Amino acid sequence: MIKKILLLFLLVLVILGAILLYNAFQVSSKQMSVTPAADIKIPENAVKHLSEAIQIETISYEDVQDRDTVASQAILDYIQKTYPLVDSLLKKEVIAEYSLLYTWQGTDKNLAPIILLAHTDVVPIEGVPREYWKKNPEKPTEQSWKYPPFSGTIAEDYIWGRGSLDDKMNVFGILEAVEMLLGEGFQSKRTIYLAFGHDEEVGGKEGAKKIAENLQKKGVKAEFILDEGLFILKGLVPGVEKPVAYIGAAEKGFVNIELSVLGEGGHSSRPPLQTPIGILSQAIVSLESHPFTANIDGASQAMLEYLTPEMPFLNRLAFNNRWLFESVLISQMSKKSASNAILRTTIAPTMLEGSQKANVLPIRAKVTVNFRIKPGETSQTVLAHVNEVVGDERVKANILSRGFDNNNPIPISDINSTGFKVLHQTIKEIFPGVLVSPALMIAGTDSKHFYEISQNIYRFSPVYLREDELASFHGKDERVSIQNFKKTIHFYHQLISNFGK
Repeated sequence: MIKKILLLFLLVLVILGAILLYNAFQVSSKQMSVTPAADIKIPENAVKHLSEAIQIETISYEDVQDRDTVASQAILDYIQKTYPLVDSLLKKEVIAEYSLLYTWQGTDKNLAPIILLAHTDVVPIEGVPREYWKKNPEKPTEQSWKYPPFSGTIAEDYIWGRGSLDDKMNVFGILEAVEMLLGEGFQSKRTIYLAFGHDEEVGGKEGAKKIAENLQKKGVKAEFILDEGLFILKGLVPGVEKPVAYIGAAEKGFVNIELSVLGEGGHSSRPPLQTPIGILSQAIVSLESHPFTANIDGASQAMLEYLTPEMPFLNRLAFNNRWLFESVLISQMSKKSASNAILRTTIAPTMLEGSQKANVLPIRAKVTVNFRIKPGETSQTVLAHVNEVVGDERVKANILSRGFDNNNPIPISDINSTGFKVLHQTIKEIFPGVLVSPALMIAGTDSKHFYEISQNIYRFSPVYLREDELASFHGKDERVSIQNFKKTIHFYHQLISNFGK
């Protein structure tokens, strides 16, 4: 009897091994084989143009009343002056005062248009008051940058400053490419729209949304929409050694939820047994220690299907047998913030407020928690999770209802569409040797407002970033290398040429 059980066990192991090996070998590469594009001569003043654009402080603040309208107008004037062919040969519309929509009419009306999106606004400088940079534009501080954030300094083979990566690099990369193509006499068969919003950093409700409404009224249905997005990165997925161009084929939503606790106030020498801040702190710890469920599905699953064939054998064995190894894979991917973010809805407490004085107990303590919502969840399911996990009636949870505080995720676009294939081809032509993969866009973009115009929306910024360069995105010492910016221009030149043939 024992011998039969052992034989049966060995048979099961052999069958299991055969299934694992079969699945590991039954994968073929999804990477296109293309000829690298020939080099083109990038205009000598292109770098100078981006540097000068960074010097225009188009900051979006949460309170829209703080907008510097002089700067918002200045960037429009700068574009008009710097790109005379774009401004004179394309149809220009100014939307909501500070956003731009250019129409480059194609010769074949039967071809659906493409839309290239980017935004001219930038986030504030964290930790440095706006007034400081207004009064001391060239004077660094201990908490400031290597070079002043609005100086547009060109040094050490980089262009430094707020907006260099997010997102003036893309705005001016597109404009440089289109100006070049117009100068070369290129005429696209397909109509091309260039849409530059002015308030993406606070939700795009005035800029991109109004541009999208304008296009909807015209009956525009686009073949393809490309917005800012993910980058070319190395080391994000275990076992993938080559750099990967990640294309955001779906986009997380987000919601800001305020947790608040009421107290009696009073002097700090006579505190209650539990203070409002203590209660609130426990709620924050409860949230962070009870993360949302992680899943490999949607755009994340598509990413692994693209990258698994490029892995070494053992990694391929695990990733292509997720029915057996998924829990192990999720556990490993959850250990890094970048890969963890593509698996689940994330939780990030960002703004904490109590008393205004050290010896006064707060009457009300509150924290704002930012959730990046994975497709499949909604702001309401997130709120339900918060209430269940916190489980304390003293803690009130409310979704903040300002215009830029919440939106639900955008589902995955078709990764077999013409647009995705042309994008894949173009990346391979400009960045030989990199892999291409769909992925989940973990941040928000203006493209969410364009879903009614096309469901084929992709989010990709054509630069190859090291980890330290990626850390400067929305952070200190934001910068883009001169080589990367020139590649950006070449990419858009090639993409437009490929679509316009």
